[in-house]
Amino acid sequence: MEDHHVKAPLADHSHIFLGAGHAQNERRTWAAISLTLVMMVAEIAGGTLFGSLAVVADGFHMATHALALLIAALAYTYARRHANDLRFVFGTESSAISPDLRAPLSLR
Repeated sequence: MEDHHVKAPLADHSHIFLGAGHAQNERRTWAAISLTLVMMVAEIAGGTLFGSLAVVADGFHMATHALALLIAALAYTYARRHANDLRFVFGTESSAISPDLRAPLSLR
């Protein structure tokens, strides 16, 4: 049996379209998630300790911010991990940008 490999017509060039600061932006997003989670726990603990329902509520509200940032961070990670995947003919950068644009909508 012969091994028939069909070469894609545009496979001669790179399809990696990640931005120049992609790795740095990914790291900063994970750092922002960490900071948000620390502040969330501090607000919930402080509000509980001092009997402030408003501060406790704000602490739980911080969870929505952390979730929105998590969506963006996971999109960065997904785009990086699949950057060399030939199934993404136009690259994976749009998978990182799109959630970044939608994440603020979840903060309402």
